[in-house]
Amino acid sequence: MRKEIAGCLALVLFIQLGSIARRLAICMGKKMEKYRDEMIEKISELMRIPSVYQESDKYLFGEPIDKCLDKALEIMKDLGFRTFKAEDGAYGYAEIGEGEMIGVLGHLDVVNARKEDGWDHDPFDPIVKDGHLCGRGSQDDKGAMMAAVYGLKSLLDEGYELKKRVRFIFGLDEETLWRSIAEYTKREEAPAMGFSPDSEFPLTYAEKGLLQVLIKGNEKSVYNYVGGDSFNAVSATAQCAYDEKIEEALKELGFAYHVENDTITATGLTAHARHPWEGVSANLHLIRALEKAGYKDNTISFILDAFEEQYRFEGFTDEDLSDFTGPVTVCFSKMQADENGVVLSVDLRLPVSLKKDTVMDLMQKKAEKYGLTVELFDWLAPIHVPLESKLVHALMESYQEVTGDTTSEPTISAGATYARAFDNCVAFGACFPDSVMTEHEPNERASIDELVRASEVFRNAFKKLAIEQ
Repeated sequence: MRKEIAGCLALVLFIQLGSIARRLAICMGKKMEKYRDEMIEKISELMRIPSVYQESDKYLFGEPIDKCLDKALEIMKDLGFRTFKAEDGAYGYAEIGEGEMIGVLGHLDVVNARKEDGWDHDPFDPIVKDGHLCGRGSQDDKGAMMAAVYGLKSLLDEGYELKKRVRFIFGLDEETLWRSIAEYTKREEAPAMGFSPDSEFPLTYAEKGLLQVLIKGNEKSVYNYVGGDSFNAVSATAQCAYDEKIEEALKELGFAYHVENDTITATGLTAHARHPWEGVSANLHLIRALEKAGYKDNTISFILDAFEEQYRFEGFTDEDLSDFTGPVTVCFSKMQADENGVVLSVDLRLPVSLKKDTVMDLMQKKAEKYGLTVELFDWLAPIHVPLESKLVHALMESYQEVTGDTTSEPTISAGATYARAFDNCVAFGACFPDSVMTEHEPNERASIDELVRASEVFRNAFKKLAIEQ
């Protein structure tokens, strides 16, 4: 009987504590409501600038990205921050407070977007629909960065005094080669600790290595073709000159396509390179159709052998290269073939304990069989911040106190965020565990309620990291 009574009392206490936690979370969540409209407008101002990387003689990353940095710094200055822009436009930052630096690292560039890729509206003319801010950059990463900015602003507006310095660092080519943040690390002070609001809550304590390679061949292609827009995304379209045999092959295979101006375009569904199986590769559809139509060469054979329905490096080895962060993942993202040869772009995410040279060697051995070579394009080393660190502890508390969610655990990601640019930094927000992830996809969108809620989590994090500690 005593055990039963004790069990009942424990259950009642558990329910009461859970109720208190939920009430506390609801109460805390109301702090940011008054900033809702202003925050959405500032995010929209950034989203209206199509900050996609462009080749340029005048600007390091193209004029639109430079304009977006100017707009971000203008917003930050109006909010009371000290701002700085590198003379060559390589990066910018805004800070407030004095002393040890807490860094918040995000990016203003976005992947390309075109209405014809499946958008319901102009991707660079943001709209509010069904409670969501819709448009390119709403989730990755303009919305998240401004949610963090307003989390700190709310504390400052209430008169809290910072005991540390908070610096918002704006990178400009995160979606390509990370030259912006590389220049920052060469020239500027590193934060003592920090986070990147470019992932999911509660936080990401380990990120897999990011390896991007070019697979090249010098032989004239049996047929000219091109596909894919971004190195880190599944191809949504792939094109070649019209041929009745190719169209017939696409029909027989059941692949989506359209014909326009003597060009046949295979269509797929884009997805982030960290989970390529969630997309539908237009590249692979076109290559399979070319093969079925009778167009065969070493490159086409290699593509089908190495990449078709093989997302976990099965096309290169039977060995299991996984560790606690998961397997190698493979995204065949871009291709171009003509009379001068072929260039294939491949994005891989590597377990934290796996050496990149091991993967390069395996890919080279496979490619050599088809007369191809493998060339390193980019490499971002993995990160792993121990779960017992003070930073992880403070950020987990910040999330749990606002949301009442004490069951979600720190995660491992195959994505690449600026957190890996510095020691003692992690990815933290701004999507929630049940958020719909739409970055890099048509109709990218962010729930406005979730942006406000994320801003409250960031507010709590700044309070713990820069005020109470």
